[in-house]
Amino acid sequence: MNSLINTIQANAEFSLLSWEPVFGSGERLNVAAIFRHESEFGFKPLIREDVLRCMYGEAGEGVYKMIRTTLDACTAVANKHGLDAALSAVPLANFTLGQPRQAFVQNEQDLLRQIVLMNCSLGAIADEVASTSDDQPTPEQEVNKQWTTKIREAIQVLQPDMLHYFNREAVLVENGLPVRFGVLTPKLAAHFGLLKAGQQNQGMEDARAKMWKLALAKERNSTLTAALIYGTPKDDDITLSDKQQEKLVANVKELEQEAVHRGLTASRVYTVAEAAASVVALA
Repeated sequence: MNSLINTIQANAEFSLLSWEPVFGSGERLNVAAIFRHESEFGFKPLIREDVLRCMYGEAGEGVYKMIRTTLDACTAVANKHGLDAALSAVPLANFTLGQPRQAFVQNEQDLLRQIVLMNCSLGAIADEVASTSDDQPTPEQEVNKQWTTKIREAIQVLQPDMLHYFNREAVLVENGLPVRFGVLTPKLAAHFGLLKAGQQNQGMEDARAKMWKLALAKERNSTLTAALIYGTPKDDDITLSDKQQEKLVANVKELEQEAVHRGLTASRVYTVAEAAASVVALA
C-alpha cells in the first residue's frame, strides 16, 4: 500500500491531564499526558519541576509530586482497562483527564512533541536536545508559521475533522527521513507560503523548496493532489511600489509555470479565509 496513504492513519492516542491551581476557579493548566503508542500506555509530565518552583516557590515541589502520583494511578488503570476507564479514575478533585485524542506519529518522542507544541504553553520535553542559534527560526519562518496557524484556525471553523491532518509527515525517499507537510490527507498534500511585498526573494525560495517536496509526494502517489497555497497582496494593492508590483506579477507567473511543469496545483489567495476554503475544497 502506498506509504503516503499509510501515514494519515492514526496510530497513537493521548489524553491531557489538566490541573486547576485554585479549585473551582475554572483556571486550568495542561501539565501532563497519558499516551499510547504501539501497545502499552505511558505518561509524561509536560511541565518541569523548576518551572513550578518559579511559579509557586517551595510549593512547586508538592505540585509536581501530585502530578506524578495522579499519572501513576491513571496510567495503571489505562493499562488494565483502557484510556476511557482512566477518565473516571483521577484521584484528586483539582485534576482532570481530558477526552482521548488520536494522532499519527513516527515514535514516542514525535507524539510528545506534538502534544507539547499544540496544547502546553508552559510545557517542555526535558530530555530533548537544546537548540542552537542555527536552529532558531528566521523572521520569515515565524511569519509563515503564523500564516499557517491562522489557516488552521479558520479550517477548524469550516471543517473541524480536518485538524488532525495538519503537520503530518511522510517518507518521500526510500530509507529517508520523514518530511512534514502543512496538510496531508488521503487526497491532498499541501504546503502554505507567503509572497510579502518586501520579502519576495525569500518567499520564492521557500515556495520552490515546498514545491520540490510536493513534487516528490506526487511521484510517490500519482493520485494525490499536491498543492502550494500561497498568499500575496493583490496586484493593484496601493501599498505596492511600481517595482514591487512588477516583481509580484512576474513571481506569480513563474510559480504558476513551475507548478504546471511539476504537475502541481498553485492556489493564489489573498486572505486567510480564502486559503482555508481552498484547502477544504481540495481535500
